[in-house]
Amino acid sequence: MLDRTDQHALLKADRRNASGYALALAFFGAVGIVMTAWIAAIVWVSWHLIAWIFQ
Repeated sequence: MLDRTDQHALLKADRRNASGYALALAFFGAVGIVMTAWIAAIVWVSWHLIAWIFQ
């Protein structure tokens, strides 16, 4: 009986780890998208500021 309990616990732990990896991947993907948008906004504002200064 103890052997089956250990196997069941290992299966649950594997499932938790797999969902944890998916959650981390989704989180870092969202952070990457937000960071890219933020950098693009900074570049856009800088470009317009430079264009305005040199007109």
